This record gives sequence, structure tokens and C-alpha cells, in this order.
Amino acid sequence: MVSDHEIIQAVLRGDRERYGELVSRYQLAAWKLAYSFVGNFEDAKDLSQNGFVKACQNLAQFRGRAEFSTWLYRIIVNECKDFFKGRARQPEVVPLSSQTDGEEPFLFDVADRSGDPRVAAANRELGAQLSQAIRSLPMKQRTVFVLHHLHGMTLEKVSEVMGCRWGTV
Repeated sequence: MVSDHEIIQAVLRGDRERYGELVSRYQLAAWKLAYSFVGNFEDAKDLSQNGFVKACQNLAQFRGRAEFSTWLYRIIVNECKDFFKGRARQPEVVPLSSQTDGEEPFLFDVADRSGDPRVAAANRELGAQLSQAIRSLPMKQRTVFVLHHLHGMTLEKVSEVMGCRWGTV
């Protein structure tokens, strides 16, 4: 497998079509990240595409001190922040459950392995309460939560994406 660094070097030497390899490699993860913030398929698609365009336009500024994916995710997080600033509204929480029954979407779909309807109802209520608590977090804290707990990034990577020290995260 060709490394990100090799692809980036080829793009910087003029082989612009190779950038498509990076897009293919990170497209789904970029879209999921944007969707985690905006909760809308079309907006997430636009924001992740904007992130790839900005990354391509600024590829010469990529220093390689972090992984390309970390640098790209930081661009996408910034795109999402700009999206909310431009619309002067708070982000919605992403529904991980496909069934919201007309209720406000929520992040947590607590698994019910027992099959007991009472347990399922209690788990659904727990998911709704957790989602409401996360929804009330300030944007920086929500960003840390989404990147670390929903996208599985290490705290070190989250600190790189957010541009702050690990201890701050």
C-alpha cells in the first residue's frame, strides 16, 4: 500500500490526479466526522468535500508532523465550526439509531441484548438523556467527545486535530 506521504509528494510534483487516492482513502471517515457534527447527509457531504478541496489547495503547507488524516480532520472540524457560525445555530446531535419515531435524534443507541421491552425502553431513555447532556456541551467539549468517543481517536490525535495540548483535551 502506498503511503500518504508518497501520494502527497507525487501531487506536489504535479501529478494532481493522485490526490484522488487520498480522497478515496479518507472519504467515508471525513463524511462521518462532518455528519457527527451537522446530522444532515447533504451538509456533511458538502462540508467533507470542502475539507478535501481546502486540503488539496493547501497541500504544500502540510508539513508531515502529523498524519494526513489528522490534518484533514482538523480542516473538516473547522469547516463544521464555520458552518455553525454562518448559520448562527447550534449543531444537532447525530442519530445513530435509524428509528427516532419523530423524536429528537440522539447519539446513543444503548444495545439491548436481553430482548426485554422494559429494558429496551429504559435503554432508549438513557440514550436520550445522554444525548441531551452532550447536546448541552460547549462546542469545544462536544468536539472532543465526538472525536474521541464516537470516532475512536486517541487523545493525542484529538489534541492535534483541535490544535491544543494533550492535557487540555
